[in-house]
Amino acid sequence: MAASLVIAVLLCAGSNCEMVQAEPGVSYPNFEQCGAALATKAEQLGEFAAQRQKGTRQVQTVCVRETQVVNEVEDPYDVLQTAIIHAAPNANSSYVGIAENGQRILVTGLVNDTNWVRVLLPDGGVGYLYGDHISRVVARAAALPPASDPAEEQAAKAPAADSASGPVPPAQLSASTNLGRLPAEPGARAPAVTTAVPAVGNNGSEFNDCPTCPVMVRLPAGNFAMGSNGDASERPVHRVAVPAFALGKSMVTVAEWEACSADGGCAFKPAQGEDKAKQPMANLSWDDANQYVQWLRKLTGKPYRLPSEAEWEYSARAGTATRYSWGDQPGFRLANCKGCGGPYNARGPADAAEFPANPWGLLGMAGGVAEWVEDCWHPNYQGVPLDGSPWRSPNCSQHVLRGGSWMNSATDITASSRNFYDSNVRYPANGVRVALGQQ
Repeated sequence: MAASLVIAVLLCAGSNCEMVQAEPGVSYPNFEQCGAALATKAEQLGEFAAQRQKGTRQVQTVCVRETQVVNEVEDPYDVLQTAIIHAAPNANSSYVGIAENGQRILVTGLVNDTNWVRVLLPDGGVGYLYGDHISRVVARAAALPPASDPAEEQAAKAPAADSASGPVPPAQLSASTNLGRLPAEPGARAPAVTTAVPAVGNNGSEFNDCPTCPVMVRLPAGNFAMGSNGDASERPVHRVAVPAFALGKSMVTVAEWEACSADGGCAFKPAQGEDKAKQPMANLSWDDANQYVQWLRKLTGKPYRLPSEAEWEYSARAGTATRYSWGDQPGFRLANCKGCGGPYNARGPADAAEFPANPWGLLGMAGGVAEWVEDCWHPNYQGVPLDGSPWRSPNCSQHVLRGGSWMNSATDITASSRNFYDSNVRYPANGVRVALGQQ
């Protein structure tokens, strides 16, 4: 008979995690009932976790089997298929690393009555991996050498000319093993953008027009394949030529919005708090976003505006043609989204600087806050402009949002993902990034 399930709270600092049972004496017969309890008791569980949280440890509530005995072992395994390493022996627990195809890992425990194994991470912590993705390394017994006469032994010692190289030794465990991102998939597509990729901050590519203005990044002209063959709203894939322009290095922050609000340019006032100054400004409508760019235009005398949807995707891809600017897999700690690893707070977005920039030096193009663009919402790309300009419509009441937010999962923050919202309505996950240049 299968073991029942309990709700546990994971408290993690990097890959070092502590698991605490949240409801002693309470169990659930299956994952459906346990998952429903997670939802209905979210507030109570949040209070329980907050009482036990120390410092900056990340908190997550999960369903785990009530009796999960780990049998101690210490065996090397080869990774047969790239897979995610979890904080607990549960597919819904947070990610703590990646086991890459061809890598050799050290298994330190076998979780009883499951196919999960405990593995050693490069930083000395541990994580859990599903056993279908790995194979134990079997040691081979050394064979005794056959008897030979002294003449043959002497000949064997002589150096051979142009001898073939010996077998390549197996991969070794290394503290430098990359657990940050998945390797490129076989047959990866060639970059879609035909121009050279500028280095971050090189040749004056970054600038700002006033102390409280957003930092901007100059981007090159080029063309790229926009859209995907996935969601119907992202079809058809089409080639777009984009003129040179500048885009905000990051989403507009709370501090930058406060400057507009204090100057009377923005009616909406953000929540106060020094700890929020570097966070992306959230809960903005499309109308709010336009108030901000109009204030920048008046303040600087320059043509600040919202980016077009084509400009946004061109910038998010940054010379790549994969689902994310770093590859086709979500990776780990590469974006501020639900279940993506790294700093996370269910109540709001993280500072974009906590995550790596894309190849063009732009922060937060995946996750964080969903970003308003100039385009009116259309359900697909039939009839879209091919010159990088925004797709406008008369009496438009809904506009496009790109990039997804911290509230979304990794599947909703790809470079091609699209969403929309009523133009005059605020929503906690929505923010803005500005563009500069004539259209």
